[in-house]
Amino acid sequence: MLSYPDALALVLDHAAPATPVERPLREAVGCVLAGDLHAKAASPSFDNSAMDGYAIRSVDTVGASAEKPARLTISRTFAAGDAGTNVALSAGEAAGIMTGAPVPPGAVSIIPVEMTQQDGDTVLISAPYPAERNIRRKGSDFAVGDLLLAGGTLITSAAIPLLAASGHERFRVRPRPCVWWISTGRELVDEPGRQLLPGQIYNSSGPYGETALRAAGCDCLGRTTVGDDGESFRRALDTALESPADVIVSTGAVSVGTYDFVRAEIEAMGAEILLHRARVKPGKPILFAKLRDGRHFFGLPGNPVSTAMGLRMFAVPFLRALAGLPTEAPVKARLSDEVSATKGLTVFLKAGLFEDDGRLVVTPFDGQESYKLHSMALMNAWIVHPEGVESLKGGEMVNCYPADRSLFA
Repeated sequence: MLSYPDALALVLDHAAPATPVERPLREAVGCVLAGDLHAKAASPSFDNSAMDGYAIRSVDTVGASAEKPARLTISRTFAAGDAGTNVALSAGEAAGIMTGAPVPPGAVSIIPVEMTQQDGDTVLISAPYPAERNIRRKGSDFAVGDLLLAGGTLITSAAIPLLAASGHERFRVRPRPCVWWISTGRELVDEPGRQLLPGQIYNSSGPYGETALRAAGCDCLGRTTVGDDGESFRRALDTALESPADVIVSTGAVSVGTYDFVRAEIEAMGAEILLHRARVKPGKPILFAKLRDGRHFFGLPGNPVSTAMGLRMFAVPFLRALAGLPTEAPVKARLSDEVSATKGLTVFLKAGLFEDDGRLVVTPFDGQESYKLHSMALMNAWIVHPEGVESLKGGEMVNCYPADRSLFA
């Protein structure tokens, strides 16, 4: 068995970033840019007003006071969407202007409407008003050719206005990873409202996997539940392989019991076993393989917490690498209480991560067993108890990982 660091390194060694594809803007969120992106258009694309008010020449307000306000003739008015004009303001003129409207030539400032008084077609200004106020100059955000986002940047919804405003409709990205999920176990019942027969349990790993993958920013293309027999598993795997899934994940049947058939079945189908069993707890029997067509397969243990740990600490790092994202760094937090763990294993502990007086603190939970779901529902982090360390002391800085890791984070 490999240690956790060595097992993860082996997994990541097989994670070649996805081939770039061209995607429209509306489908880009969750994808990673395959190359640098430069502006095709400037923003703003013309000088425009940041206020509702009047476009003025500041020189026309010199000496203005409450007793003797500057009186400027309102020559015209501009609204957002107007084409603007080539006719410059003359001495003693002002132009009414709305937010976003083009600034007429000769205007050097926009005075807010609430700082003025209007008298018919004249605006009164009772104090000198400086230049370069409330004008958004052309290219002041970015100019044509400016670098907008570097290659390797994950596109979030917050980046969409930037890309749209710069004139980009389509660009090359590394697409979101796609996954197919297979749950194994004749005891599993997929319908939560159905009456359980003796020996049956509701399937918790299937709904968990599907939702956790989507929360992580992946596309879960399908989810299947099969019994404890190789034939139905082979059919499910064939169906998954007919899809464009990048990775197939199964739960259960990866240990060494009578009904642990997954390894034998995928080997019979031409898979190369790359990893089977790692020195971790929970989830020691984890399986990682390359399938006959070059795609990859994770076989996770069936206990729900083991499934969650295997997905979070092995599969999600692999999926991040496929997406073209860098290796995730752990969060450093102060341990609230001393914990001991099984010697000779890297142990992942369900925990609560919170901020206390500006510092991150992490608290291990009771109920660490692989079947206990209540503590799993309350956790928001995994504490990493390293192999070879007998105990972690309260107050010690430890590595931990958020329980739910979105590719967008």
